[in-house]
Amino acid sequence: MSKTILVCPLNWGLGHASRCIPVIREFLKRNCRVVVAASGAPLAMLRDEFGDDAEYMIFPGKEIKYSRGKFMILKLTGQLPGFLFSMYQEYRWIKKITKTLKPDIIISDNRYGARSRSVYSVFITHQLFVRMPPKLRIFQGLSEMINRMFIHAFHECWVPDFPDAPGLSDDLSHKKSINNVFFTGPLSRFQNPEEYKGEEFAFQLPDDFILVLLSGPEPQRSILEDKLSKELEHETVIWFRGLPGNIGLKKTGNHFRFDHGNEQLMGYCLKKARLVICRSGYSTIMDLAVFGKKAILIPTPGQTEQEYLAEMLHNQSYVVSVNQKNLFELHKDIPLAEKLKGIPQMGNSALLADYAGRVLKKV
Repeated sequence: MSKTILVCPLNWGLGHASRCIPVIREFLKRNCRVVVAASGAPLAMLRDEFGDDAEYMIFPGKEIKYSRGKFMILKLTGQLPGFLFSMYQEYRWIKKITKTLKPDIIISDNRYGARSRSVYSVFITHQLFVRMPPKLRIFQGLSEMINRMFIHAFHECWVPDFPDAPGLSDDLSHKKSINNVFFTGPLSRFQNPEEYKGEEFAFQLPDDFILVLLSGPEPQRSILEDKLSKELEHETVIWFRGLPGNIGLKKTGNHFRFDHGNEQLMGYCLKKARLVICRSGYSTIMDLAVFGKKAILIPTPGQTEQEYLAEMLHNQSYVVSVNQKNLFELHKDIPLAEKLKGIPQMGNSALLADYAGRVLKKV
């Protein structure tokens, strides 16, 4: 009898849904029934990716909102009570849905409340050690203790990185060992770069281009799109805007825009691009590593995890990291980034298959 897997990615940009794709593939390969609980753009992405191979439902909840300006940290901190209440609501919804759906395993990507005492629950995160902003660094130890407490509420935790430091996440995951934590290797939706030949759409697209990948919560996603549109006016650019909707191409001058893309389309563009400009979200970095890309990384303002990852890769001379305030110098950063070696190429690991097989034997 096939097992039922409930997959719940966090609705915070597309990254959490993206790294659930190889997890879903692995369970489908094992003839499991996969039910995706998500909303908005993540749900649209996974529906496009898997079609009738999976089932879908709306995961209710409140979206995190970002500030437009310098009060980002205050706004996010002010939403902390709402975050805790959302965790409680997630837990209640899972408790209710498990009575009718009767899943054998719950896979939660960064949804701290998506777990059950009666259903084997797996938490996916690359942040075992959450980085606090400089002004709140006094609470670093407390935040790590609370995060560990939340993680230990799950039966186990999967970290999408290699077991040995520094990996791709360095201190975010490798600071110290934690019980019930297993390293799956990177989890990218993309596989062997040679598979992305682009026969279906190459004729519509330029041969030489910069690729822009937009993602993350509003309004910062739109703010970055507006800034980059001005700075890249004279470049040939393919855009993936990180929005729900159809995959249809919209062309304006030398700019080619897709609201989002399936694996084949995005894989082809990542393979062909001479440079990628994007946020420094961890899922995006895993995707860049599959192709060994040169990149300009622009951390989301106030998101300390992205700032840390961009700085780490910049200091290793793999990429150029640029503060969103300094995009007016992008014309200088592009040739600099093109001279660097790019993120070392590394694909998905076989560890995921081992862990998926092991948890299926437990239920």
